Amino acid sequence: MNLIAMADPGHPDPFGEARQLLALPHQPPLSHPGLNLCLLARDGRGAPVGALLAGVPRWVLEHPGIAHDIVLTGTMVEKIGMIHGVAVRPGHRGRGIGRALIAHAEQRFTRAGYDLMTLNHDGDHDRYYTHLGYTVTDMLVINLPVGLVAQTTDDTRMCAKPLNPRVKVTDVPGAPAPIITGVLPGTDIPKHAWFDGRTLHM
Repeated sequence: MNLIAMADPGHPDPFGEARQLLALPHQPPLSHPGLNLCLLARDGRGAPVGALLAGVPRWVLEHPGIAHDIVLTGTMVEKIGMIHGVAVRPGHRGRGIGRALIAHAEQRFTRAGYDLMTLNHDGDHDRYYTHLGYTVTDMLVINLPVGLVAQTTDDTRMCAKPLNPRVKVTDVPGAPAPIITGVLPGTDIPKHAWFDGRTLHM
């Protein structure tokens, strides 16, 4: 549990999500209610040195642009994953443990049929996540059948990485952030698309 706390040292209850996950009956990863994944890295003696928690982004269940559509929300929770936290003990950092945990989580979500991995982090880690293939921005913008859906946070940066070649992160003139397309059928956008501040023109 101390490892989980390191993932977000400023959180008032860093164990809350971990407690909920660990209290669930044992089932295969990504099959629990809530589709959660917990990974643990151990050293040669079996001592835990790294941990990762992942699952469904909470905003997918709460966003006013999609929460009213039960079918769309149900589809989204099976397409978009989120790394909620990853931590490595200080004495074991710089050895690629965090990178390996993230890569393993991406593989598990890909095998489970997910198309996009997301995460939030503070601005000090932009370069780290860019190196791992993530697009780093202040806002997550996804093109969905209902139109553009944007999500921001107050104090962290947002990252997205396609897990499926069909999914693209595209710079669109006028858009406040790169637009993620291809998560759902019919959401690709042409190269000549542009955004006027309110509407995506294609």
